[in-house]
Amino acid sequence: MGGDTGERPTRPCEWCGVPVEQPRGRWRRRKFCSKAHRRRNRVMDAVFEFLDFW
Repeated sequence: MGGDTGERPTRPCEWCGVPVEQPRGRWRRRKFCSKAHRRRNRVMDAVFEFLDFW
């Protein structure tokens, strides 16, 4: 019934725009193409939060 074609939806990385394959589950979404970009995003969030605080 409806064999797996291996086609996964992709969405662009929030940092560099590279297409990122999405996992099968509905609940998880990948926003970044690499750990480095995910980490950079967390650092930037922390910086903005810190600046907001001041």
